[in-house]
Amino acid sequence: MKWFMVLVSVFMCTQTVAVDKWRGLLEIQPHVFLTIGFNVDPVQNKMTLDSPNQGKFGKSPTEYTVSDSVISFKDTDLQAEFKGRIEGNTLVGSFIQGQTMPLTLHKLSEQDLKQLKYEGAYQGELDINGKPLPVIVQVAVTKEGFYSSLDSPAQQSFGIPLNKFTIDNQKMTFSSKMIGAQFSGKLGKEGYQGKFVQGFEMPLTLKKKRL
Repeated sequence: MKWFMVLVSVFMCTQTVAVDKWRGLLEIQPHVFLTIGFNVDPVQNKMTLDSPNQGKFGKSPTEYTVSDSVISFKDTDLQAEFKGRIEGNTLVGSFIQGQTMPLTLHKLSEQDLKQLKYEGAYQGELDINGKPLPVIVQVAVTKEGFYSSLDSPAQQSFGIPLNKFTIDNQKMTFSSKMIGAQFSGKLGKEGYQGKFVQGFEMPLTLKKKRL
């Protein structure tokens, strides 16, 4: 599976602290999503954009509007725009980048914000007939949970959706219906150490990448 968007390459990699964090899932092809984040400071009237499951944070849009009822932006680098209306803790709108796509974001709760410590890229290598195959598990915090995906850069495969993903300070587990795989690992000194199963078992250690 291959997909690339202009959105991928132009995000800045500096995390921005904001008053409100909004997160939503943009469906870029059937059952494949891109996590979109808005960091909004309504007091200072500031806004930045995140793509958490790609490790990109702090993109300042060309222009934006922040009010009690509306959040919108346009960006010339991304050739993208969004306009949404706030309905309580939900932001409902449309994301336009070549085509118009519905996008609903939710304001992260205090409990959601506590899960941000698990957000990031977890890297490891599978041994395929004596040759290393790098894999990356991308983890993004969403409302009341996570959105996770698997990248295999050497195979030019990105954003493979993961199902039944769990993570805490003891273990990480996931499966993928798309590729018929699953993983279960316990947290050790080198990361989450366990077994990746796809037809047969392979040892795999996933270590969080430092930003």
